[in-house]
Amino acid sequence: MEHYVSTKPYYILTDVPTPLGFIYNENEIGREIMATMDYGFEQFDTEEELAHRVDELVGIPGWYWMPEHRLD
Repeated sequence: MEHYVSTKPYYILTDVPTPLGFIYNENEIGREIMATMDYGFEQFDTEEELAHRVDELVGIPGWYWMPEHRLD
């Protein structure tokens, strides 16, 4: 298994075999994220940037901010 290293606090892995086709989370800067290099890797400075991209991927504005989809 390969890994990515976080350079920003939020990330998305795309092309993942999940119902959404991606996963998102936060990670301490400098920590590794274990994933195959076949997945796309996007990083974000703020939760708002992450939320915008998640909403784009889902295709529903405001989807991320629904309580069941937030990170906290």
